[in-house]
Amino acid sequence: MKALIKKIIPHFIYIKLKFINNYIHQLIIPFFAKTPILSHIYFTLFNRSYLREQFAILQGSLDYKSRVVSNSGGSNPLLRRNIHRIEKGLIMRPLKPIFALDYIEKTHCAYLLACKSETYCPQELKWAKDVLAKYYQSVDLDKSALLSKLSAEFNKYITTNFSEVERYIPYENKELPTSELNYQQFNQFIKLRRSTRWFKQKKVCHQKLKQAISVASQAPSACNRQPYKFYVVDQQPLLSQISKLAIGSGGFADNIPCIIVLVGDYSNYEQVRDRHVIYIDTSLAAMQFMQTLPTLGLSSCPLNWPELAVVDKQLTELLKLKNHQKTVMLIAVGEASPEGGIPYSQKKTAEQLVHFVE
Repeated sequence: MKALIKKIIPHFIYIKLKFINNYIHQLIIPFFAKTPILSHIYFTLFNRSYLREQFAILQGSLDYKSRVVSNSGGSNPLLRRNIHRIEKGLIMRPLKPIFALDYIEKTHCAYLLACKSETYCPQELKWAKDVLAKYYQSVDLDKSALLSKLSAEFNKYITTNFSEVERYIPYENKELPTSELNYQQFNQFIKLRRSTRWFKQKKVCHQKLKQAISVASQAPSACNRQPYKFYVVDQQPLLSQISKLAIGSGGFADNIPCIIVLVGDYSNYEQVRDRHVIYIDTSLAAMQFMQTLPTLGLSSCPLNWPELAVVDKQLTELLKLKNHQKTVMLIAVGEASPEGGIPYSQKKTAEQLVHFVE
């Protein structure tokens, strides 16, 4: 509608109407900002910014129910979440003789269902098997008829080799490798990543991108669900179309050799309360991804992606995303042009950012 209006009326009138619209909103916002209920009315009647997100959340909840019984995509969000919950239970001190009773049966059934799938991720399946084996070995089966029954069923169908060299189970902190970087060295390493807007006009190696994504996957994620995917766009005309959609690419969109679209997936969650997790988890992974790129001879620039319904819809259609998928951010990637300028971007000091709570 906005594009149509811009075409049929003179530009100066469109600017005037836009000014009037903004002015009216500034007048009414103080009233609607008084209470949560009034705020809800405002966004229902006067601002549709959250409409796409609300739709995606409900669609994700529906698709979640389908995923937990179909194992689509070689993964099960319920199984991933509950296996991680069991992991956390196994590291509690002191270890409880019985825990996870309220969800162990669902987890057990989800695992057996995953075993029947020919397309299920083998690493995820091994992780689930090892953790469940450790769980049944650790709890007091004599105190629960349910656990005793599930353990017997698990051992009947699953062969567990406790002498395996690598088992995907909790371990002690002292087993972590020590870092060879001191604070000063790490501080210098962090500063290697700068927002680069001018790239050499050459293809980005897909293997290097996979390496960086592999490191990104080590980022923390709520209940280890990792609700995101990296969409790599480096083919024309799609590359040009998407690069120009990003609000943060003004002036250098034509110079981008590869763009990464990070897409969050609401179908990893059953509850609306988890709606913010796609943004948190995706951002954590994105930072590790960008921080890894300089070690591979690549540079990056995260692009501004505000909540604009029109461009969000365009990108959704270009990438053929599902209703429960939501673009979180875009990242331009490539080999930096040696002569390309980089803004200094003075950062806030620790004193400005810290607040010690007393």
